[in-house]
Amino acid sequence: MNLPNVTLRQLEYLVAVAETGSLTAAAARCHVSQGAISLALSELERVLDLRLVVRSPRRGAALTAAGVRVLADARRVVGAMSDLGAEARGLSRQVSGVLTVGCYAPIAPFHLPAAIATFERAHPDVSVRFVEGSLPEIGEDLITGRCEIAFLYDQDLVPGIATRTLYDQPPKVLLPAGHRLRRRRSVALRELADDPFVLLDVPPSERYFRSVFTAAGAEMVVTHRARSFELARSLVARGIGYSITVQQPALSTSYEGLEVIAVALRDDVPTTPVVLGWAAGGPLTRRAQAFAGHCATLFA
Repeated sequence: MNLPNVTLRQLEYLVAVAETGSLTAAAARCHVSQGAISLALSELERVLDLRLVVRSPRRGAALTAAGVRVLADARRVVGAMSDLGAEARGLSRQVSGVLTVGCYAPIAPFHLPAAIATFERAHPDVSVRFVEGSLPEIGEDLITGRCEIAFLYDQDLVPGIATRTLYDQPPKVLLPAGHRLRRRRSVALRELADDPFVLLDVPPSERYFRSVFTAAGAEMVVTHRARSFELARSLVARGIGYSITVQQPALSTSYEGLEVIAVALRDDVPTTPVVLGWAAGGPLTRRAQAFAGHCATLFA
């Protein structure tokens, strides 16, 4: 993007409007008048010859499609200038600022709480925020700059995402306490052919689970679909069916206190590594680099 006459302040205001959803809230965050925000955005739109923000008295301010694309570059420029300013003040070793982390929703409870708590303790000058969503949603958030770095599964990632593997582990079968195979050390999926299957259905999980069944030479016949990890476990605990999971909670009970048994799969099936992802093509901020290194140690 060519920015011959664009100022850093204009880009900061655009980011503020995108994150707060209104000119009034953006003005409060930036400690300027609403008129100053409006004037800066109008000038930015004139220079770029693009409509960036749709203003509405009832709905606040929303970015246009062009505004979303410009926002990604604006965030990178503002972040880079923030880092440059820190180095100019002799703070090149200090990690500071706001870091927004994305996470694929089903694995968020296994990663975000531990990562945020331990990272902020190690780097008290960094404030961590987070967003959740499906893999396509979080991938888009990385590309548009809504988050800097994200916890993802290494599957069906949108183009332009660079990754670093944190760990990889095979999936397991979840069974209720009274299941006939509960005492087995491992099971084959074909042994469960007559049992109802509970699918954790958060895109693109179905594609992965189908690849597991295909590799095991079994047919995936879904009788129930759950949009959350805990609902799938709770259905299993009630004996409504069995499921497959990659993540393993420390507790082997559902929300109701009923036992859920995890049994290893005997079949040779594909895995789906957990990775950290970020938008390729540009350097990570120091805080994102520090977060990546911290998580590599924490989840190794």
